[in-house]
Amino acid sequence: MTGARSRSRRSLGQVFLVPAILALASLVGLVSGLTGDGVRDALSWALLTLPLLAIAIAWRRRSS
Repeated sequence: MTGARSRSRRSLGQVFLVPAILALASLVGLVSGLTGDGVRDALSWALLTLPLLAIAIAWRRRSS
């Protein structure tokens, strides 16, 4: 708990950078999945797994 308090303060842009990237990737993944087949389906699967990977990484860091 003390490690979290000793971190330097981050700006608003730094705080919301990763969530914004995940939101954009999700949006592009949803649109590409709805508008095409083949390569676009593969792209949508890849982009829509990014938020799940981010959750898994955050969960693992928090539990250790």
